[in-house]
Amino acid sequence: MTIFKRSYQSYGTRRIHIALQQAGIRVSRRYIARVMKSLSLVSKYTIKHYREYQTASNSAVTANHLQRQFDVGSKQQI
Repeated sequence: MTIFKRSYQSYGTRRIHIALQQAGIRVSRRYIARVMKSLSLVSKYTIKHYREYQTASNSAVTANHLQRQFDVGSKQQI
């Protein structure tokens, strides 16, 4: 599992499978998973962090084209 060690333990079965295919070695992904499990190899992975974006979509005040009046004289009155 030199591919796993060269990748600083970040490659999982899919990336190891691709690297082996490029090297001309034909092995299934499940076989790689079984070998990794028998050797207790677990890949390190990073979680994509959420980044909050602030958009300026409603920053400008829109004009009152309909001239609606929402003033109510008293409560519970139509």
